[in-house]
Amino acid sequence: MEIQINMTEILKWQPEIPLPQDAVGRISQLLKEGEVMVYPTTTLYGLGASIYSEAGMKRLWELKRRPAYMPFSVMAAEKDILKLCSVPDIARSFIDSHDISITAILPALDPAPESAVYKGTLALRLPCSKLCNSIVEAIGPITATSANVHGKGAPVTVEEARKQLGDDVPLYIDGGMLAGTPTTLVDFTGESPKILREGAISAQEVAELYGR
Repeated sequence: MEIQINMTEILKWQPEIPLPQDAVGRISQLLKEGEVMVYPTTTLYGLGASIYSEAGMKRLWELKRRPAYMPFSVMAAEKDILKLCSVPDIARSFIDSHDISITAILPALDPAPESAVYKGTLALRLPCSKLCNSIVEAIGPITATSANVHGKGAPVTVEEARKQLGDDVPLYIDGGMLAGTPTTLVDFTGESPKILREGAISAQEVAELYGR
Protein backbone atom coordinates (compact mmCIF):
# COMPACT_ATOMS: atom_id res chain seq x y z
CA MET A 1 0.00 0.00 0.00
CA GLU A 2 1.48 3.31 -1.07
CA ILE A 3 0.89 6.25 1.21
CA GLN A 4 1.42 9.74 -0.13
CA ILE A 5 2.41 12.40 2.37
CA ASN A 6 1.82 15.83 0.90
CA MET A 7 1.09 19.18 2.49
CA THR A 8 -1.74 18.98 5.01
CA GLU A 9 -2.21 15.26 4.55
CA ILE A 10 -4.56 13.27 6.80
CA LEU A 11 -3.41 9.68 7.08
CA LYS A 12 -5.87 7.27 8.71
CA TRP A 13 -4.02 4.54 10.58
CA GLN A 14 -4.84 2.40 13.59
CA PRO A 15 -2.43 2.84 16.54
CA GLU A 16 -2.10 -0.93 17.09
CA ILE A 17 -0.64 -1.39 13.58
CA PRO A 18 2.96 -0.36 12.78
CA LEU A 19 3.33 2.16 9.97
CA PRO A 20 4.75 0.74 6.73
CA GLN A 21 8.37 1.47 5.92
CA ASP A 22 7.64 3.89 3.09
CA ALA A 23 5.43 6.03 5.34
CA VAL A 24 8.02 6.04 8.13
CA GLY A 25 10.70 7.06 5.64
CA ARG A 26 8.67 10.00 4.42
CA ILE A 27 7.77 11.09 7.96
CA SER A 28 11.47 10.92 8.85
CA GLN A 29 12.31 13.20 5.94
CA LEU A 30 9.53 15.59 6.93
CA LEU A 31 10.80 15.95 10.50
CA LYS A 32 14.43 16.21 9.44
CA GLU A 33 13.41 19.16 7.25
CA GLY A 34 12.15 20.96 10.36
CA GLU A 35 8.47 20.19 10.04
CA VAL A 36 6.04 18.77 12.59
CA MET A 37 3.20 16.26 12.59
CA VAL A 38 0.15 15.39 14.67
CA TYR A 39 -0.05 11.75 15.74
CA PRO A 40 -2.10 9.56 18.12
CA THR A 41 -0.77 8.39 21.46
CA THR A 42 -2.84 6.18 23.78
CA THR A 43 -3.96 9.28 25.67
CA LEU A 44 -4.18 12.41 23.49
CA TYR A 45 -3.05 13.57 20.07
CA GLY A 46 0.58 14.64 20.17
CA LEU A 47 2.47 17.28 18.24
CA GLY A 48 5.69 15.69 17.07
CA ALA A 49 9.00 17.24 16.05
CA SER A 50 12.44 15.67 16.05
CA ILE A 51 14.25 16.86 19.17
CA TYR A 52 17.42 16.98 17.07
CA SER A 53 15.96 19.50 14.61
CA GLU A 54 16.39 23.09 15.76
CA ALA A 55 13.99 24.25 13.05
CA GLY A 56 11.41 21.65 14.11
CA MET A 57 11.61 22.62 17.78
CA LYS A 58 11.30 26.29 16.86
CA ARG A 59 8.25 25.47 14.74
CA LEU A 60 6.74 23.65 17.71
CA TRP A 61 7.05 26.73 19.95
CA GLU A 62 5.44 28.86 17.24
CA LEU A 63 2.48 26.52 16.82
CA LYS A 64 1.89 25.89 20.52
CA ARG A 65 2.34 29.59 21.51
CA ARG A 66 3.58 28.28 24.82
CA PRO A 67 5.55 30.24 27.45
CA ALA A 68 9.28 29.62 27.18
CA TYR A 69 9.49 28.32 30.76
CA MET A 70 7.21 25.36 29.97
CA PRO A 71 9.12 22.36 28.55
CA PHE A 72 7.88 19.71 26.12
CA SER A 73 7.61 16.01 26.87
CA VAL A 74 9.48 13.58 24.63
CA MET A 75 8.65 10.08 23.39
CA ALA A 76 11.69 7.85 23.00
CA ALA A 77 12.67 4.20 22.81
CA GLU A 78 14.46 2.72 25.81
CA LYS A 79 17.82 2.71 24.00
CA ASP A 80 17.55 6.47 23.43
CA ILE A 81 16.36 7.23 26.96
CA LEU A 82 19.50 5.55 28.30
CA LYS A 83 21.63 7.77 26.03
CA LEU A 84 19.81 10.99 26.90
CA CYS A 85 19.32 10.52 30.65
CA SER A 86 20.74 8.97 33.74
CA VAL A 87 18.21 6.60 35.28
CA PRO A 88 18.14 6.64 39.10
CA ASP A 89 17.41 3.37 40.89
CA ILE A 90 13.91 4.59 41.78
CA ALA A 91 13.11 4.99 38.05
CA ARG A 92 14.61 1.69 36.94
CA SER A 93 11.29 -0.14 37.15
CA PHE A 94 9.70 2.51 34.89
CA ILE A 95 12.20 1.58 32.18
CA ASP A 96 12.12 -2.17 32.81
CA SER A 97 8.32 -2.40 32.83
CA HIS A 98 7.85 -0.11 29.78
CA ASP A 99 5.09 1.69 31.66
CA ILE A 100 3.14 3.73 29.09
CA SER A 101 0.96 5.43 31.71
CA ILE A 102 3.81 7.62 33.01
CA THR A 103 5.86 10.53 31.75
CA ALA A 104 9.07 10.44 33.77
CA ILE A 105 11.22 13.43 34.72
CA LEU A 106 14.83 12.23 34.57
CA PRO A 107 18.25 13.91 34.85
CA ALA A 108 19.48 14.85 31.37
CA LEU A 109 22.92 13.88 30.06
CA ASP A 110 25.11 15.95 27.74
CA PRO A 111 23.88 14.31 24.49
CA ALA A 112 20.37 15.68 25.14
CA PRO A 113 19.60 18.68 22.88
CA GLU A 114 19.34 21.93 24.80
CA SER A 115 15.94 22.73 23.25
CA ALA A 116 14.43 19.65 24.93
CA VAL A 117 16.06 20.09 28.35
CA TYR A 118 14.46 22.00 31.22
CA LYS A 119 16.48 22.77 34.36
CA GLY A 120 18.76 19.84 33.68
CA THR A 121 15.95 17.35 33.11
CA LEU A 122 13.97 15.68 30.34
CA ALA A 123 10.31 14.63 30.49
CA LEU A 124 10.15 11.23 28.82
CA ARG A 125 7.53 8.68 27.92
CA LEU A 126 7.99 5.34 26.21
CA PRO A 127 6.32 4.45 22.88
CA CYS A 128 2.71 3.68 23.75
CA SER A 129 1.58 1.85 20.59
CA LYS A 130 2.96 -0.07 17.62
CA LEU A 131 2.39 3.02 15.49
CA CYS A 132 4.44 5.21 17.84
CA ASN A 133 7.10 2.53 18.21
CA SER A 134 7.57 2.29 14.43
CA ILE A 135 8.17 6.04 14.30
CA VAL A 136 10.61 6.48 17.21
CA GLU A 137 12.57 3.32 16.40
CA ALA A 138 13.27 4.67 12.92
CA ILE A 139 13.45 8.42 13.55
CA GLY A 140 14.60 8.73 17.14
CA PRO A 141 13.06 10.78 19.97
CA ILE A 142 10.17 13.09 19.07
CA THR A 143 8.16 15.54 21.12
CA ALA A 144 4.99 14.19 22.72
CA THR A 145 3.35 17.45 23.77
CA SER A 146 -0.41 17.62 23.20
CA ALA A 147 -1.48 18.92 19.78
CA ASN A 148 -3.15 22.10 20.97
CA VAL A 149 -2.52 25.81 21.23
CA HIS A 150 -1.45 26.75 24.78
CA GLY A 151 -4.49 27.37 26.97
CA LYS A 152 -6.92 25.49 24.73
CA GLY A 153 -8.31 21.99 25.15
CA ALA A 154 -6.07 18.98 24.49
CA PRO A 155 -7.49 17.09 21.47
CA VAL A 156 -8.81 13.54 21.50
CA THR A 157 -9.62 13.59 17.76
CA VAL A 158 -7.74 14.78 14.70
CA GLU A 159 -10.63 17.12 13.93
CA GLU A 160 -10.11 18.91 17.27
CA ALA A 161 -6.37 19.20 16.64
CA ARG A 162 -6.88 20.55 13.15
CA LYS A 163 -9.34 23.19 14.33
CA GLN A 164 -6.54 24.64 16.47
CA LEU A 165 -3.48 24.07 14.29
CA GLY A 166 -5.00 24.07 10.81
CA ASP A 167 -2.89 23.82 7.67
CA ASP A 168 0.25 24.91 9.52
CA VAL A 169 0.81 21.21 10.22
CA PRO A 170 1.64 19.25 7.04
CA LEU A 171 0.68 15.79 8.36
CA TYR A 172 -2.06 14.51 10.65
CA ILE A 173 -2.18 10.80 11.50
CA ASP A 174 -5.77 9.94 12.38
CA GLY A 175 -6.04 7.04 14.83
CA GLY A 176 -9.66 7.68 15.81
CA MET A 177 -10.96 8.95 19.14
CA LEU A 178 -8.49 8.59 22.01
CA ALA A 179 -8.89 8.00 25.75
CA GLY A 180 -8.34 11.64 26.74
CA THR A 181 -6.64 11.04 30.08
CA PRO A 182 -3.04 12.33 30.06
CA THR A 183 -0.11 10.37 31.41
CA THR A 184 0.82 10.79 35.06
CA LEU A 185 3.84 13.08 35.34
CA VAL A 186 6.35 11.75 37.85
CA ASP A 187 9.61 13.40 38.94
CA PHE A 188 12.27 10.76 39.56
CA THR A 189 15.12 13.17 40.31
CA GLY A 190 14.75 13.09 44.10
CA GLU A 191 15.03 10.40 46.74
CA SER A 192 11.48 9.24 46.07
CA PRO A 193 9.04 9.70 43.14
CA LYS A 194 7.10 12.96 43.20
CA ILE A 195 3.84 13.27 41.27
CA LEU A 196 3.57 16.55 39.39
CA ARG A 197 0.34 15.65 37.56
CA GLU A 198 -1.98 12.76 38.28
CA GLY A 199 -3.42 11.15 35.17
CA ALA A 200 -3.65 7.65 33.71
CA ILE A 201 -2.17 6.06 36.84
CA SER A 202 -3.17 7.16 40.35
CA ALA A 203 -0.91 8.49 43.07
CA GLN A 204 -1.52 5.33 45.09
CA GLU A 205 -0.50 3.12 42.17
CA VAL A 206 2.66 5.16 41.64
CA ALA A 207 3.53 4.75 45.32
CA GLU A 208 2.94 1.00 45.14
CA LEU A 209 4.89 0.51 41.91
CA TYR A 210 7.74 2.97 42.33
CA GLY A 211 7.89 3.96 45.99
CA ARG A 212 10.49 2.68 48.38
